[in-house]
Amino acid sequence: MYKKLFAFILLVLPSQLLYAKNVEIKAKRFSKGEIKVDGIVSQEEWGDFTPIEDFVELQPEEGKIPPVKTQVFVGYDDKNLYVAFKCYDDVKTIRKTLTPRDHLSFSDDMVLFYLWTYSKGGEGYIFATNPFSVQYDGKKEPPPNNNDDWSFDTQWEVKSFIGDSSWSAEFKIPFSSLRFETKEKQNWRITFVRIRPRASQNMYSFPKLSLNNPSIFDQSAILIIPEEISFHIKRLSLIPYVIGSQNGWMEGEKYHLDRGKFNIGGSGKYQVSPNLTLDFALNPDYSNIETDIPQIDINTTYALYYPEKRPFFMEGSDIIKTPIEVFYTRMVNNPLYAVKLTGRALDLDLYLLSAYDENALYIVPLEDFSVKFPTSKKGFINFIRVKKNILNSESYIGLILGDREMKKDEYNNGFGRIAGFDTKIRFLKHYTLSYQGVYSNTKEPEDSTLFSGYGINFDTHTDRFDGEEFDGFAHKLKFYTVFRNLYLSSYYKIFSPSFRSDIGYIGRNNLKKGGIAIRPIFYINKSGINQLAFGANYSKERNFARESKMEFLNLNAYIQFSFAQINLNLNKNFYNQRYSGKFFKDLGYFSTSIYSVPLKWLSAYANFSTGKDIYYRELIPDYETSVSGGINLRHEKMLLSIKAHRQLIYRDRYKNLISDASVFSLKTTYSFTNALSFRLTGFYYTNNKSVGISPLLTYQLTPFTVFYLGANINALKKDNADGIKAQDHQVYLKLQYVFKI
Repeated sequence: MYKKLFAFILLVLPSQLLYAKNVEIKAKRFSKGEIKVDGIVSQEEWGDFTPIEDFVELQPEEGKIPPVKTQVFVGYDDKNLYVAFKCYDDVKTIRKTLTPRDHLSFSDDMVLFYLWTYSKGGEGYIFATNPFSVQYDGKKEPPPNNNDDWSFDTQWEVKSFIGDSSWSAEFKIPFSSLRFETKEKQNWRITFVRIRPRASQNMYSFPKLSLNNPSIFDQSAILIIPEEISFHIKRLSLIPYVIGSQNGWMEGEKYHLDRGKFNIGGSGKYQVSPNLTLDFALNPDYSNIETDIPQIDINTTYALYYPEKRPFFMEGSDIIKTPIEVFYTRMVNNPLYAVKLTGRALDLDLYLLSAYDENALYIVPLEDFSVKFPTSKKGFINFIRVKKNILNSESYIGLILGDREMKKDEYNNGFGRIAGFDTKIRFLKHYTLSYQGVYSNTKEPEDSTLFSGYGINFDTHTDRFDGEEFDGFAHKLKFYTVFRNLYLSSYYKIFSPSFRSDIGYIGRNNLKKGGIAIRPIFYINKSGINQLAFGANYSKERNFARESKMEFLNLNAYIQFSFAQINLNLNKNFYNQRYSGKFFKDLGYFSTSIYSVPLKWLSAYANFSTGKDIYYRELIPDYETSVSGGINLRHEKMLLSIKAHRQLIYRDRYKNLISDASVFSLKTTYSFTNALSFRLTGFYYTNNKSVGISPLLTYQLTPFTVFYLGANINALKKDNADGIKAQDHQVYLKLQYVFKI
């Protein structure tokens, strides 16, 4: 018994005890107070600081000494952390584009650093820039995903400078923009990265990183600030806005114009502590500044998914990520008010939200598909998320409680409640086990005019909104193995027929599905190839009646070439599927995609897929071909993106055309300065012959102080004549300013 207990303790020992000692960096205080952030790493300001120089290549050839020199300096004063990069190079080869904040492009030279302010890890901050001082900030997700989430925004400064033989950047990060524990001495973690795209996407780091360790946190340097950070912060930030708009719409053969309207509202932040932030909003404006280009949905079975772009929901978004997306912030559709508390207290990560939604959105999952629709119903949404790190920096346990109580009108409009538990345990460096279990209790609205259903029954219930109440459950278990040359994963998930989350994104239910994936990776670094990977994915799904729903096999290959930054993907899929009671055999398709940056000013991609699938409207086999592609042209101050996607569906083997739908889009952005830009977006969707154009002038001093002047104009192409017919438009002007009190 004791041997087994000892073996288990060794298995889950904190990762810090299992790996080599981390490099230590002791930050030095600026004796003269705040420095001038101008991008020039001068001898006067940084001459007394010891440079960090031992950068090592991570990609494409791990462990290689870079052909160019990079230096980093770290300092601090009472209010700020300072980081300076000096990147030696032939400055004529530097790739740079002036874009609005957070318009990320890895086609440019970049420097960045990951910063973890908690000793137990979790998600880290990302601060990055290019040679034109464009600001990028985000969060670094822990393994096994290791994704960079660029939706996060905070206040900080950066300036870049291009010299004769190098380019440099100076970062100024206010301590008030970071969350950290109050201690006599801070032991943070930091990793510095330089990205230098040429024939390949070259990446250099300090300290040296190994692809055989999936955790950057474990390999990062320890950044020591040898004294307590004690500073006065302006705890309250108020962000009022004023917006004016004028709308027009076609009704019959007459185009109507309103007299315009004027609206005010706002949001704010209160810094409860260095660890905890209270966000609040009253009559917030969530106008669609970042326009969603239409997606082709001719033959899809799921409600289309659009990412969250609204600033209020960005703070703390890392805390609410779970294996099952039981909370989807875009379900808070049109709130009159919203209050949110996020951060860390009592060694717990917290996310608490309360909102009153004036236009409730529904996503109704069924066995084979889901339905999404907005309503005029009103409801109260409350959500609580608590996480605690356990065992090591990348393991946790978490709890979720959520509720949407619909306001009663002439109907009893019901409710949707969820409660869940989730955990992730990383052990022996390469292995991760995750689990989530969720219980749901749903009472539908009694108003079947909202959703009359499709005549589908589940358990003893109907699919229409008729006031029924039911319970459901979901489980998801996943195991990952990540080595330098191997990725292996397996999962099993169960969604009961009555499982729903009225505040989440659940695409389907009534399923029991398991799968496995394996992907060997080879780093060739010769004969024109940097990396080569092959993979296989297999999954099998049944419903609760034990009927086979789908059996799926994917074979894939990936090639990264050492010229023109070419990346090539190849996929072949085989599957059988039961849909709406009918079983379809011998389905499958082939797909390929390619991406390349052949020139400093040009990048391009193309996707192609073809094969046999199901035409869901008629429940017959069909043959589909999908082609998409795009080019991105860049000048120092301008970006031009042109994209096209076409989908063809045939009744027989590429004969007897059923559907031919395309989306064409164009987006151009011209940046006059780092703060001032003009963007023009346009699209044409052939399915409904809709045309849209959206010009936008933006002046953005900070993430929260912005001025917009823009329009959204939609029209339909006429059937039997040249020209277009106007459908609706909106012209708007918005001013938002942050006041710190």
